[in-house]
Amino acid sequence: MNDKWLRFDAATNPYGPSSKVREAMAAFAHTGDFSRYSDEERAESLRGDLAAHWGLSPDHFIVYNGSGEAVVWLFLARLLLEQQRLLIPSPSYERFVALGQRCAAKVIPVPLHEENFALVPERFIEAGQQSGARVLLLSSPNNPTGNLLCGDAGMARLIDELPDCLCIVDEAYADYASHSYVSWVQERENLVVLRTFSKAYGMAGLRVGYAIGPKPVIAALGQMQVPWAVNALSLVAAQVALADQGYLQKVVAQIRSDCQALYGGLNERPWLRAYPSAANFFWVRCEGIGPGRMRAGLEERRIRARWRQDAPNFVRLTSLRPQDNEYLLAALDEVRQSD
Repeated sequence: MNDKWLRFDAATNPYGPSSKVREAMAAFAHTGDFSRYSDEERAESLRGDLAAHWGLSPDHFIVYNGSGEAVVWLFLARLLLEQQRLLIPSPSYERFVALGQRCAAKVIPVPLHEENFALVPERFIEAGQQSGARVLLLSSPNNPTGNLLCGDAGMARLIDELPDCLCIVDEAYADYASHSYVSWVQERENLVVLRTFSKAYGMAGLRVGYAIGPKPVIAALGQMQVPWAVNALSLVAAQVALADQGYLQKVVAQIRSDCQALYGGLNERPWLRAYPSAANFFWVRCEGIGPGRMRAGLEERRIRARWRQDAPNFVRLTSLRPQDNEYLLAALDEVRQSD
């Protein structure tokens, strides 16, 4: 048995950040001036690096302590202060949903396709037009189901036919999917995309994320942002991580390979059904074992998985290192046999 908990519930990069990030942080720890607030020039430099990376103007970017902070400010501005309605897919990321419930006048969940969890544009357009929702929050890939929700044509319809609704697309796991809507912000005034260094870049503990959007939206967010919003050490790490795209490509390829093996292993067990995923986790239906028994059995083996009250027959499992994934599969078999 492992002597520590295996976190299959946290969809982070199990390999961690680039060695260059660690070296830069160590150097800054020895030479950096921690008596001052984070350097505004460094924050602007990161915006410039992001702009060059995406081929956009720096005015399209704003950096936060994680992309979740961007959601907070967007919800405060567009939902709480204006008392507006929020449109979300169901199922969606439960923490963003909970935040929406605290900020919005009303949260309107729209079911995804019953078989493959795809987004059905007609459902969202109808719900948005009937409710007058002013914010639509999506994840691409979706959390917890792992799929990309819909193709570009469907996304374009959604944004274009709800012109008064700000569409926020959380791309926390998009590095694994090699698909992004970032470039669309130049053409659409009602689109904001969120990106993070927490997932594929392996820097969750450093809390660096950013929003990309139309210049007026980003300017408005900038007026609300507190000064020195991101700490100096995280800014150093983010710049180095962004520059080391070779490491990102290497680690993403490794994680994709690990995911493929785990997906096969899960679906070899007829009492489980793992759905295809473009992220580094899987949405798994428990078809032949009670979820309560499965949860208890995994926790007995020091395995944490992501369970949800609104989907009691499902569990979300992140792909970790190959040896950890093998331990998970063996533990699932043991729990099944003891049921």
